[in-house]
Amino acid sequence: MGSANGEAARSNPTGAAVSRLLFENSLSILNRTGAWHIARDLCQEFVPEHARVRYWRLGAFAPEGLARKIAARLMMLEISWLKDSRHFLIGGKTAGGDTKVFLDPLFVLRSELTEKDIVLCHDVGPLSHSFLYDAVTVANYRIAYEKIRRQRPGIVFVSDWSKDKFVSLYGLNFRFLTTIPLYVRTGLFDGPLEPLSGIDGRFFLTVGAFETRKNQIAALEAYRDCRFREQGVQYVLCGPRGDGREKIFDLAKSIPGVVMPGYVPDSQLRWLYAHAEAFVLPSLLEGFGMPALEAAYMGLLPIVSEGSALVEAVDGVCLQVPPKDVAAIGQAMRNALSRSSAEKAKTSRELREVASRASKERFLQRWRSLLQAR
Repeated sequence: MGSANGEAARSNPTGAAVSRLLFENSLSILNRTGAWHIARDLCQEFVPEHARVRYWRLGAFAPEGLARKIAARLMMLEISWLKDSRHFLIGGKTAGGDTKVFLDPLFVLRSELTEKDIVLCHDVGPLSHSFLYDAVTVANYRIAYEKIRRQRPGIVFVSDWSKDKFVSLYGLNFRFLTTIPLYVRTGLFDGPLEPLSGIDGRFFLTVGAFETRKNQIAALEAYRDCRFREQGVQYVLCGPRGDGREKIFDLAKSIPGVVMPGYVPDSQLRWLYAHAEAFVLPSLLEGFGMPALEAAYMGLLPIVSEGSALVEAVDGVCLQVPPKDVAAIGQAMRNALSRSSAEKAKTSRELREVASRASKERFLQRWRSLLQAR
């Protein structure tokens, strides 16, 4: 009997019957940023062998292309109209027997939620930094978090920074509050390096969506005010378009030495990480700090917002700046440029060591242990 039990444990690392664990992955209909990658990897690990998955009202069907965009629009209309109404909940009473893992807090609104469920929380930005979001998003998340407060499920955070922000708003009275840090997607850095045209010397690098919360404007002003172009140093900013991009683009176009290639292929991104002087991201809000961790994986010094999740992600091996202090950001950029070869090599080793601990295997093992203990 002991052998049979051991075999069962190996074949079912969650320790749960397949029908009793449900990943609520409506997030992936709407979101294709870093949170989508995390949701995908969790589902690939546990579904279908140890769990089921649900995409809004589409069951296990994951829409793509135009179908996904249409589903996303309809899903958000339902959330905005019905919010946490008891009418037409997805799954109805039949969902009550499952232990549900919500991969974003917003989607508790249209589902049964009980104390035995688990919610993955990347950040509480719509509440702690509401000025960065539209009014509808803030209102919907506020109602979602209030439902979570009432039902007291277990909550998993991607950083202690996010957990502390949550606790400051809602306290500790939940089934559990725990942090499982994210990991570097190392596949991004496998493959050839392709130089980016237009780069003719030293440069700073920022990678991330062009949006208000990334605070590229302060970094651009620091680059301009310190007159780095006159020293032969350029500034490369790349990433997808986001909210607030127009102001960022207008400012960037007015500053000599700024290169904005938009969204670059992985081969060029690898080259940029490998050759930059420093990674600059004085972000106003990050739930985890993945951009800084990716820079660390390549041994590139991050210049990031003081006391933020970005600092936590690289275990403090970085230059910290007040995100709204343009002069301080500029001074940190000067300090990065003035480092000796020995200093650069030492910092690079420390950063790579930090990043090596943030592995996908470690992340998934923490989730296996959590689900087994649930």
